[in-house]
Amino acid sequence: MHDERLVRAAFVYNLTKYVSWPRSGNELVIGVIGEGSMGSLLARRLSGKTTDTRTIRVILAPSRQELHRCDIFYYAGESSDSRPAILTLARENSILTVGETAAFARQGGMIGLVRAGDQIQIHVNLEAVQEAKLKISAQLLNLSTIERTGKGVKD
Repeated sequence: MHDERLVRAAFVYNLTKYVSWPRSGNELVIGVIGEGSMGSLLARRLSGKTTDTRTIRVILAPSRQELHRCDIFYYAGESSDSRPAILTLARENSILTVGETAAFARQGGMIGLVRAGDQIQIHVNLEAVQEAKLKISAQLLNLSTIERTGKGVKD
């Protein structure tokens, strides 16, 4: 794979075209949670682009106040201690959650961009998506692996 981060950034941009949020506006805000260079890459690649009629804005390490303005939470890297609380906030506020690990969707996240060999695969937790009152197009679901929240996983 050439640069996995670039592929993930392209996936995030394309996800914005296949997900419907209950609220709309002029802006689509992506909050990046976690460490590493993925956040700055998303900011460089996606900030200012438009998706449908909305302009994308990327916020790195959003504050508590900024979390409520987000449409997408992107989890860069591994899990954090605050993840269960943030996943709950996301479900209650119709915020799409996207993560990078194989377990992300099984642990209550909505979309996992999972590396499988030389490819990135999309894993979707439909239960979490529906709880958040989001809609994902059938086209995207047909290309995805559907995950279920794992037994005994707190979310």
